[in-house]
Amino acid sequence: MASSALFAGLEREALDGLARYSHHISLETNASLFKQGDASDGCYAIMEGVLKVCVTAPDGQEALLAMLGTGDVIGDMGLIDAQPRSASATALKPCSLAFLASRDFKKVANANPLIYLHMLEILSDRLRASNEAATMQQLLPLRGRLARVFLRLAEGFGEPLEGGRILIRQKFTQAELARMTGSARENVNRQIKEWTREGLVSRISSYYCLEDAEKLRKFTEL
Repeated sequence: MASSALFAGLEREALDGLARYSHHISLETNASLFKQGDASDGCYAIMEGVLKVCVTAPDGQEALLAMLGTGDVIGDMGLIDAQPRSASATALKPCSLAFLASRDFKKVANANPLIYLHMLEILSDRLRASNEAATMQQLLPLRGRLARVFLRLAEGFGEPLEGGRILIRQKFTQAELARMTGSARENVNRQIKEWTREGLVSRISSYYCLEDAEKLRKFTEL
């Protein structure tokens, strides 16, 4: 928990108090952690593995919000507002998680109010970062947004190959990439074809491979 983005920086006494109430949970690949609309009963710290976080629109379309890995915490908003889960979380790889129930969090935090102050600071920083990311998303052209998505996928599923190439060892459709970039699938298809001709992206057994990650990273700069 000390290495997680949410609880890092807390005093040892507060961390020990929270850790005493945490429970270990394991998930197999494709197993659901929780569904959109489920009751919020606590948060999960990811010790190992990768989770896919998605929302489902009224028309049934699924949109990928994020992929979380080791050190990330999911469900933390429920510790504060107890509202239903706003998204669904599914294991993309076998996962090992530490679960902290809301009632146990409040028990420890009530005895140590500095935990609440720490949470407010973290959530404030997260909101500010989210606003900055949204602004950046609007300013970047499609190739910058798509390059950012590919690099983020490489962080979560990347398998290093010879020559600095990175194989994204998880299958994603162009429709999913389009939703992640906020673009039409046809435009994403056109951009990927252009990068394929330029030797920046390739396909290996249905997986995307970043042939030149550094050049793609330059596209993410304004």
